[in-house]
Amino acid sequence: MKKTFTLKILIFCLCSHFFADVANSVKSVCALGSPFCLSKKTDGALLGAGIFLSGADLFLDNVLKINQQTFDENRSFEKKSVNGFDRLFMNDYNFLLDKVGGNIFLCSAMASPIFILGKSQKSEWKTVGLMYAETLLIANGIKELAKLSINRYRPMCYFESGDSYDSYKDDGDFANSFPSGHSTMAFAGAAFSSYVFWKYFPESPLRYVVCAGSFSFAAATAVSRVLSGNHFVSDVAVGALIGSCTGFLVPFLHQSKKAETNENIQVGILPNGFLMRLNF
Repeated sequence: MKKTFTLKILIFCLCSHFFADVANSVKSVCALGSPFCLSKKTDGALLGAGIFLSGADLFLDNVLKINQQTFDENRSFEKKSVNGFDRLFMNDYNFLLDKVGGNIFLCSAMASPIFILGKSQKSEWKTVGLMYAETLLIANGIKELAKLSINRYRPMCYFESGDSYDSYKDDGDFANSFPSGHSTMAFAGAAFSSYVFWKYFPESPLRYVVCAGSFSFAAATAVSRVLSGNHFVSDVAVGALIGSCTGFLVPFLHQSKKAETNENIQVGILPNGFLMRLNF
């Protein structure tokens, strides 16, 4: 537990320092024709919010140890106490789906922005990278603070058979079912990739492939979290909503007002004058 906390702090500090330096070096200019624009005002606010949210969770959870739960071996978990909808899809703990299946799908969904880097110009990599960092920091902060605030036992707690989930008991994670963190991050990556790729390449047939592929991996992540006994359906649904909203809103707030080029202006000659058409 102590080693895990130290690693989290180290990664958080390194990433925050790096992206803070990147944001500080940002100039409020947009590349000609680029659909997105970095600015100190927007990126300072978004990056600051992401660092604050994720940092607050690390401090409250690991330093102040707010709302940490201790597993009671003598407690009886009644399935009938779960709402009817979630009870229909409850599953016992499955180690393979938890550690292998879910993580593979999650990594695939979160890695989908690689398609953007592979087709975009290198001058856009900084923009895409910073926007994605802000997306992940904000999504992570929201879902972790929600987990810290709301205690909900995972479905695995309601079963007596199946694989052992002692690691969840030891660190109190057995009571952090809501919302699904894997689903949040997977859908954040999927929504970000789909929206950004669509904006960069509005005519590319690959935009459908990127959208379908990234959301398929995100959906597979959510399903694996339910089948592995880690989450209820409502947990993954809320996680998907948080992730999708964050993945869309962050790049949306970076949309360039100067992205239109002269190709968006059409001029025609008429017998009694001329016609100018502006495409928005």
